[in-house]
Amino acid sequence: MAEQKSQTSSTRDIRFNEENKVKAILACIPIVGLILLFVEKEDQFVRYYGALYTMVGIVGLILSFIMMIIGVVPIIGWILACLSPLVSLAILILIVIGMVKANNGEKFELPMLTDYAFKLMDAIK
Repeated sequence: MAEQKSQTSSTRDIRFNEENKVKAILACIPIVGLILLFVEKEDQFVRYYGALYTMVGIVGLILSFIMMIIGVVPIIGWILACLSPLVSLAILILIVIGMVKANNGEKFELPMLTDYAFKLMDAIK
């Protein structure tokens, strides 16, 4: 059987809408992005940012959980305790970069997460 391509198969299909600029900026906050992914049905730009930053939030939670579990190991845990704030800072930087790009109407792609974001957009209609 041939695989069906998603309706939003690439960022070329997504157009910036000046009227929804604030929604796109707010969609860069992971939990707000998830809510907007469910609520916004028309604007694919807002849905894309919502899905992308929902994936960023999920990755952040997974990394935090892994660090928490490995953190109980004596020496490795001490090293991870030093790296944990860097992971949080990296996620915060990604959120700020996304907000700036959304404000400018630019599409922002994260290499490993963009494909999953499109799958999430297709799954939640």
